[in-house]
Amino acid sequence: METAKPNYPTTVVSELVSDFINLEKSNFNVILSKDITATTLSILSNRGEEAVRILFLLSPEEYLELERDFLQSETDNLYYLVALIARREDIPPQLFFKPPVIDIRTSPVTGVEFTFLMEKARSSFNEMLAGRDRKGKEQISLKDALNDQEALIEIGRSLTLEKDPDKLLRKILMHSKKITGADAGSIFILEEENGEKRLRFKYSHTFSKPMHLEEFTLPLDTKSIAGYVGVTGEALNIPDVYKLEANSKISFNPSYDRQHGYRTKSMLVVPMRNHLDQIIGVIQLINSKEPVEGSEGNEAFEVKLEKPEDFEKKVKPFAHRYRNLMEAVAAQAAIALENNRMLLQIEHQFEEFVKASVTAIESRDPATSGHSFRVADLCVKIANIINKTTEGPFADVTFSDTQLKELEFAGLLHDFGKVYIDPSIFLKSKKLFPKDFEYLMMRLNFLFRTLELKYCQEYSKPNLSSEARKEKERKLEKLRQIMRSVSDLNEPTVQIGDPETRIREILETQRELQCYDLEGKIIPVLDDNEVFNLKIKKGSLNEKERKIIESHVEHTYVFVSKIPWPDEYKKIPEIALKHHEKLDGTGYPHGVKGKEQIPLESRIMAVADIYDALTASDRPYKKCVPMDKIITILREEANSGKVDPDVVELFIKEILSTESAGPKF
Repeated sequence: METAKPNYPTTVVSELVSDFINLEKSNFNVILSKDITATTLSILSNRGEEAVRILFLLSPEEYLELERDFLQSETDNLYYLVALIARREDIPPQLFFKPPVIDIRTSPVTGVEFTFLMEKARSSFNEMLAGRDRKGKEQISLKDALNDQEALIEIGRSLTLEKDPDKLLRKILMHSKKITGADAGSIFILEEENGEKRLRFKYSHTFSKPMHLEEFTLPLDTKSIAGYVGVTGEALNIPDVYKLEANSKISFNPSYDRQHGYRTKSMLVVPMRNHLDQIIGVIQLINSKEPVEGSEGNEAFEVKLEKPEDFEKKVKPFAHRYRNLMEAVAAQAAIALENNRMLLQIEHQFEEFVKASVTAIESRDPATSGHSFRVADLCVKIANIINKTTEGPFADVTFSDTQLKELEFAGLLHDFGKVYIDPSIFLKSKKLFPKDFEYLMMRLNFLFRTLELKYCQEYSKPNLSSEARKEKERKLEKLRQIMRSVSDLNEPTVQIGDPETRIREILETQRELQCYDLEGKIIPVLDDNEVFNLKIKKGSLNEKERKIIESHVEHTYVFVSKIPWPDEYKKIPEIALKHHEKLDGTGYPHGVKGKEQIPLESRIMAVADIYDALTASDRPYKKCVPMDKIITILREEANSGKVDPDVVELFIKEILSTESAGPKF
């Protein structure tokens, strides 16, 4: 037998809904309409910012249609429940009291039942909104935690990469201000002198009112807020420094505000602790410009406090979470500062060790004392000029601070290998060693005296003609000229000369003198070793000695390569090795050719090395060369393809042209 469909008079339901709303018992919408979607859209369009709560009284078909066409799309702040009205057999099993279905009516609805349904819906909506609020707060907390975590990671990365101590302090403060929305802040560093500890005001920044403050010191005591934190290690979060309690353990000095027309209100002050849990400084943040929860500090950081009322309306207490966050930031900052300090200390110690070693090595050769320091300084000076060049061959070349330090170290160590060279070669100021020249002059004097004695004996003969006498005198004078010529030939020259003609003349004269020693052996005017050395065309070193001197670059390379340089200084051995190479391939030690084979740093050092050698007034084999001659020599070297012409012209234009007080730096 077919079951009759129950009669559900919609007019009765409509009247109940109308009565319920009229009594203002409902804070949600009840929809009973054939055009459900249109009615829902109408409600949503007029809702404004508030949440919309809707109870649908629908048949299963109407609900499924609504869910398919409308409710599947995401709609912010829409909360809905469903009461199904239908015969039981017409309701799909998946809809039986499955959210959002809260009731199923299979018989006509009475007033009492409808009231119960409305109260049930009200209770369900309240629970849904309470859950939404809890979820919203949780989301805000999670977002804050995520932002804080990302900020800490970014701060850690940023602080780790910074090597400059002043820039590091600035980064610490700027990061701290941005993540907390602070308008102002300062950093104090703990220092100790003569057993007395104090706080040094190192850096400050105020976003709303740019100010320049000089460094100063504070006693490390509890009379100032920063001092209190530095002594006790207790972080402070003060809502308003002008409203401290009368018996407060801290006090605020308003002189800064009066002097600069500022208004300090909220403060967050945290200590910086190193790995030994020792306080090394204090971070002080002033005037948070964001709500306590749910706002990002980076946005608030950009808010300016310009008028007196801004300090009352826009300045807030620092959020509680910022205390924990800033303690973490301060810990990172302390580690970064300590690492930076230790790194700089190690670099300083190493640099001083290098300088002390160079000084010790140069003391073996007083003639070149200070040469390595001057070359290093000059190399850095040329590189800095290149950094400022905006056109020409060096327009795209830039040396970083690390590369400048690398160049300086290479300059200091470029002659380090001379420690392996016999010092007498460095001290050789003439073509002949002093003992060799002394022996030569003694032999020539002996030869002169021998001839003089021989001639004196012949002069006593009565039949000696006047022409014979003149011939004897001519030979003695010739020997005197030889002695003078040998003295002249023994002097080194800066530029290439041709001494062979004079030496050949001396050797020819030897045959005329025909002088013998007591054993009857001929006395030579010049022996083979003397001829070999006096033939030196430039400087005071013969070819063998020059090769020994030139070997210093390979000794330098071997020694410097054994130093475990960090990656940023890995080029130092190569720079030092190639500073005597020439662009045309005639240099040493390997005769490499072209700019591609010789680093720019080595080409800079080559010019600096030549310049210092020419201007040095203490070299044993030459005098200081005049500036105009220096320029001529440098350009000749460049034009002949020996040194980099671009470096030479830059050097002459930017450095030598400005030297008015003398050639030395």
